[in-house]
Amino acid sequence: MSARIRNAAKAVTGARMRSASRPRGLWVEVDPGFHVGNDRRQFLGSITGTPREGFRAFGPQSDFLGMFDELDAAKVAVAAAASSVAAAAEVEPQLS
Repeated sequence: MSARIRNAAKAVTGARMRSASRPRGLWVEVDPGFHVGNDRRQFLGSITGTPREGFRAFGPQSDFLGMFDELDAAKVAVAAAASSVAAAAEVEPQLS
């Protein structure tokens, strides 16, 4: 394997490890005070509110997660809830 390919593989692996510790997803403010999160695989959830009134976070199935003073804290909570829902779906068998 060439050094260039080996270095590229290491960079990708390192990026995966770093991204696991950060909130994930693309966040878009679709209306004033209404943020929606998505990643390549799933809908993460939504956040409503403003810095003055606080931010209400909702999970991927619109379940209320809590009130937060900061938008970034709400994003972390939504991403964590979406991760736990995705992990549970992989563990639990599907009913047919």
